[in-house]
Amino acid sequence: MFEKLKAKILFDKLLSRPDISKAYKMVDETDSWYQTIKTVHESLAQIKQYPSQTWQVASTDNLLLQGIYYPAQTPSNTTVLCIHGYTSHAEREWAFPGLFYKSLGYNVLIPYQRAHGPSQGKFISFGAMEADDMAHWIDKINAETPNGNIIIHGLSMGGCIALLLAARNLQNVACIIADAPSIGVCEIFKNVSNAMFKSNQEKIANYCNSRFQKVFGVAPQDYNIFTTVSQSKYPILLAAGSNEHLEELFEALKKLNPQPTQTVILDGCNHGNGMYKQTEVFQGAIKNFVNCHLHNDK
Repeated sequence: MFEKLKAKILFDKLLSRPDISKAYKMVDETDSWYQTIKTVHESLAQIKQYPSQTWQVASTDNLLLQGIYYPAQTPSNTTVLCIHGYTSHAEREWAFPGLFYKSLGYNVLIPYQRAHGPSQGKFISFGAMEADDMAHWIDKINAETPNGNIIIHGLSMGGCIALLLAARNLQNVACIIADAPSIGVCEIFKNVSNAMFKSNQEKIANYCNSRFQKVFGVAPQDYNIFTTVSQSKYPILLAAGSNEHLEELFEALKKLNPQPTQTVILDGCNHGNGMYKQTEVFQGAIKNFVNCHLHNDK
């Protein structure tokens, strides 16, 4: 009883436009995330000192999306497309990794996903529509550097989006990095339904899937990272903290990918903080990986 109503409430709770000001909000010094959040804010202040441009693209469903582009200090034809996570603040999330990529001499593009910050949209789609959005951003990069390299790097939901792009023919994309990737929207509905409700969880999740198809015009089950990775056209680096226990998932994806695949498990790290707690290990793995797969010098 009331499963449809519960599904609507769950759908709206999970996918409606979030208040991104809460993402990476400063915490008390006693909080275990204090040093990470402090680094986030210090890095944001630092990267904002560099010249930047506001870029915009139109989505397939006519939303105006906005991003921040940081050109390399010395002209470069390698650009990193930074795909942020669920309900996140794009610039806060990518300031510290963005500084790392700038130190390598690369251009950095940090888009706000649909329904986040200055980008238009009422609902998040956990990658179904965002993958198309990222393809438009890739076209925008190619217009700026038509004979360049593009590194796709996504975190959390952004990691899922990056993997959903793996089967596409994308001009000048050299490789994909998926940090702590989520699996997809069907899995989200299933897991949250199981956590929130005591009965009829499967029926509620199915109603969520049906509402998703009505809102977005696409079936959520069609957006599956196992399918796209099995048809991948790009080398992939999979990364996660050891506390996330994603080793089994990564091994499955590695077996599916017809392209070279590397994995890095960051000791003692939780979801999304590997870049901060195991900085040298993670950044070293990234440097080695991209150096193997860039089509030409930066």
